[in-house]
Amino acid sequence: MILLLSACKRSGAYTGGAPRTPFIGGTAGLTINFEKDSPPPEVTDDESFPFNVIVKLKNDGEFKVDRNEIRLNLVGFDPADFGNSFEDVREVQPADDLDAKRRDAEGNIIDGITTFATFPKSGDTFTPRKFSGNTEFTFRADVCYSYKTEANTKLCVLKDMINIRDDSICRPSGVGTSGRVVYSSSGPVQVTNFRQSVIGKDKISFSFDVILSGNVDIFRDKSAITPASGFDAACPRDARKRREVENNVEIEITEIPTDPIFAGGINCGLESGHKGVVRLVSGRRTITCTAELVQDRLDLEKTMGINVFYNVLDNKETRVLIKHLAEP
Repeated sequence: MILLLSACKRSGAYTGGAPRTPFIGGTAGLTINFEKDSPPPEVTDDESFPFNVIVKLKNDGEFKVDRNEIRLNLVGFDPADFGNSFEDVREVQPADDLDAKRRDAEGNIIDGITTFATFPKSGDTFTPRKFSGNTEFTFRADVCYSYKTEANTKLCVLKDMINIRDDSICRPSGVGTSGRVVYSSSGPVQVTNFRQSVIGKDKISFSFDVILSGNVDIFRDKSAITPASGFDAACPRDARKRREVENNVEIEITEIPTDPIFAGGINCGLESGHKGVVRLVSGRRTITCTAELVQDRLDLEKTMGINVFYNVLDNKETRVLIKHLAEP
């Protein structure tokens, strides 16, 4: 047993204690489901079976979502057939904020918050009118929400970036096995494949990939539309506007742009040098940055953060059979 435990420690296996990585990880954001029998799979017509539609939302990612940053629309049927108007199935907000899944200092995982959104918005019920025969309808909840993926890694900065000693604390070139590992929080968009290289005595380059990992649609408008100015535009239905902002994400490099070690500046080809909106092509985009180092420096590893902001459109659907009550 002693030999086995020793081997586990040498192989890097987890042996207890506080976690060594910053995030839980994964590709989940909000998960969407209908509450049991809301809507029911079958009801009868002629106003004999009123019901509500209750959508259950759970935050399985690692970013808190304010209830004001979520909108739900119930589509697939004419609400007038159920005694309601389009206003009753449009722009519904959940009851609570959705706190993120998180991990405490000892590594215990605390689940994210579950909340609910109820249709019709008026607080009334869906009451099927009389139909000529059994009729099946699609009830689909479209959910639009704002999300963020956080990632971090470490840059290798040496006093001499050209002549690398065998006992250097880090290697300024390479990916993965050279220590340039990137950690990404749970979300539908992930930051992966971080690599660093030396392009001058006092200049480094680094790059990373931003990929869409979830089966959702994503959007980001350069005009940074907020809920106060019209949240519906964050996941636009208009075809022209949708083409303009779909597959867009906003990227922000944090920590190093204001660090005196990088006094020469950082440029990632974005609007603000280290911050801007880009489009993913086939679900992927590579970002490449260059950074100038001050000459008076020591060997160190510098933590660098990467934030990715985006709006998510996801949905969940079910079918409801309206059974016709035959005339007596």
